[in-house]
Amino acid sequence: MSSNKRSSSTGAIVFSDYRDNFVVWPGREPALETFVNQRHAGRQHKLLHAKSSNSEDALTWSCFDTLRCLPKESQTKAMQRLWEDAFDKIPPPPGFLSGKIHIGKSYGKKPEETEVDASVEGDGILVFIEAKFCSPMSLHKPHDQIARKLRVGLKEAQRSKKTFYLIIVDIASKEILRGLKPGASLAEAWDTKLCGFAAKWRTAYFFCLYSGTSVTPLTEVLKDIPGADACAAAANMGWLTWSDVFKTVLRATIAAGSGAVLASAKFPCTGSG
Repeated sequence: MSSNKRSSSTGAIVFSDYRDNFVVWPGREPALETFVNQRHAGRQHKLLHAKSSNSEDALTWSCFDTLRCLPKESQTKAMQRLWEDAFDKIPPPPGFLSGKIHIGKSYGKKPEETEVDASVEGDGILVFIEAKFCSPMSLHKPHDQIARKLRVGLKEAQRSKKTFYLIIVDIASKEILRGLKPGASLAEAWDTKLCGFAAKWRTAYFFCLYSGTSVTPLTEVLKDIPGADACAAAANMGWLTWSDVFKTVLRATIAAGSGAVLASAKFPCTGSG
């Protein structure tokens, strides 16, 4: 009989062993253990929620670690599809297709250091992927979570002479999430008393605020970063749903064939944690 439990407050399954909550590519067990136990700002925050079926880290690892362990041809096709879905079929830069995938890597310098759910570092390109599931976007003044990722990513890209992109992954399209509270004001979006699933619309609100037709809000966020181009930053924001990601990774894994999985058991993926 399973010893897993269900949370009375969230309804999420709480696994007795966190490994049952992750899709683990053969040979990647040690890397997963390192990932789950890593610290950020002195806290093992991943370990705290690793057993919950609502864990964003579990979803991110399961999809993006599988992606980086696929044979290169399958990985490249999947990366192309994800990019086209995120940016409305705009062809991906070559650096994205051949880039290295990281999960849970920290970027920036204090006080703006931030851990990025997944990122891609390639020739001339830096992509941050911010993954959300049941939780809303967090708020820590002076900048909301999207603004913080944009600021850190742009600074990192400037230092390495790369072009920066930000992709949000959430449970639904930005149009659907924004429609949960279509008339919301900026003051309501910044209401820190509103939390949990009731605030899911907030991520789409700030995404649309910064990527919309007016660049004034984003210009204000980036005003102290020399050379920051608010118009380019707004154009380089993309959105994916978990459905997009799941299906793309599953297709790529199936296309790679069972032979690739068997081979990986002998020659484990060497992707970074």
